[in-house]
Amino acid sequence: MGDGSKEQWLLVNPRMLIGLVGTVACYGWAFLMLGTSAFVPSASAASAAGGPHLCFVLGAMAALACTWAFSDFFSSRKRVQYVLALACTAAGVAGMWLSPSGTWTLLPAMLLGAGFGLIYGLYGEFVCLNFHMSIKTYVLGIFSCALAACAGLLFAGDDMGFPFALVFPVVAFAAYACVFSFFHLGRQPVVDRKTSDARNRVVWRSYLATATAGMAAGFGLGCLLSTESVHSGAYALTEVLVVGTCVFLLVDACRKNRVNETITMRFFLPFAAVVAFPLMFAPPALKFVFAALLLCGSLFPITCSLSAMCKHVALCDLSPIRAFSFGRLVCLAGIAVGMALAFCGFASAGMGGLTYETTSAAVVVVFMMLVIFSASFVMTEDNYPDEARIKRNEEEGAGEDAGSAKGGTPIRQLETVDGGGVEPAASEGPVARPGIFHIKCEIVARTYGLSNRQREVLGMLAKGRNADYITEKLIISSHTAKAHIYNIYQKTGVHSRQELMDLVENTDVAGAGDMLQDILHDRA
Repeated sequence: MGDGSKEQWLLVNPRMLIGLVGTVACYGWAFLMLGTSAFVPSASAASAAGGPHLCFVLGAMAALACTWAFSDFFSSRKRVQYVLALACTAAGVAGMWLSPSGTWTLLPAMLLGAGFGLIYGLYGEFVCLNFHMSIKTYVLGIFSCALAACAGLLFAGDDMGFPFALVFPVVAFAAYACVFSFFHLGRQPVVDRKTSDARNRVVWRSYLATATAGMAAGFGLGCLLSTESVHSGAYALTEVLVVGTCVFLLVDACRKNRVNETITMRFFLPFAAVVAFPLMFAPPALKFVFAALLLCGSLFPITCSLSAMCKHVALCDLSPIRAFSFGRLVCLAGIAVGMALAFCGFASAGMGGLTYETTSAAVVVVFMMLVIFSASFVMTEDNYPDEARIKRNEEEGAGEDAGSAKGGTPIRQLETVDGGGVEPAASEGPVARPGIFHIKCEIVARTYGLSNRQREVLGMLAKGRNADYITEKLIISSHTAKAHIYNIYQKTGVHSRQELMDLVENTDVAGAGDMLQDILHDRA
């Protein structure tokens, strides 16, 4: 893959795998709660569990809203967020298990959603910081694995559905505890909310597109939950379709990567309207077919927006917890609207004295109108800036303040120019001394005993270069380049390119002492 994601798959170490397993468990937890009644043991049928599902989404939204609003507090106190998530989840699980009926599960479902929302924000930060160079591939792989793991519910049976579902939050919390210790997440540099908001260049159209995709997913899920039971053939077929969709997107991301945000939204919005229309006339026994197709179609924009947002966080050096929480809050808001429409329209007894046919047709019309309204705004262009657009903005805004929102230059630049950090005085010409960036790289190289070739590779990695670039620049084989990268990771004790970039960036030049004098002497 030309974006450098191939070597990212090869260089994942066991510690990183633990984080990936936890992320898969976190998403599997959400998929089970949103699409099944596994967490509602008192529900005899999925149709009785509409309230808990919606309350779960509302609880997750409340948690993400709090995380976004108090991002400065939570960014520097991740242990507090973790403990709150654990407490809310434990209380929610206990309430769901002990509640005698569907009505009494509403508050526990909201607590369970709050626990998910809090731990979801922590995993979002982990993914943004460690996999941004090949984030789309990882996101699709995580979705595929999580959905495939949820298929186990089909074989668990009614009695074992709740214990099976509990495995997912347990694994998610246990894995994050390990990841927090392995990667020293409590000592990650914190970007305050004002700085993060100033660097954020995502426009409102992108959030609208994300909300619309979430609404389509929620509408499809609500229709399935209102018309089918968990262990029916409809759920088995839906499971096959959604896993197949994610696998298709994963293969595309690993090969041509043609499914981007622009193409997805241009095709998805008309597709959503066309697929939803037959829901007004289809008999109840066949409604799940169109609901499943709508759910599969929504995976295209949801995964694209999630991966684009995570990459944007890294490119523009935003606060991961703040930016991720807001992006997912918008998506969950769309899911809540879609589920509420579906639950109202596909209730077997109708609503407000109206017949089932009337209410179902009315909500489909409302859904289609919302999709068409959204299409008139979002079917334009990619709204998340990529590396090429950032570089172009830097060239256009070269005369402006580099840290301003107007200039748009990210702090953690992936395309650092040679000699970065050299700041000549206003009245002088270029300073005849090595740049601070190169001095930091040399300090790291000498501190960890890197070879001469490894020092060259270190400098390129610290600039965000990938293995393909290193292979071409140094005229070496791809295998040799990956071996150098692996050895550098082992010697420095980092586990990702982002950690290596942070290691170089945070190197204390002033405290280098005699080593700094030796470096300057050697270069002179």
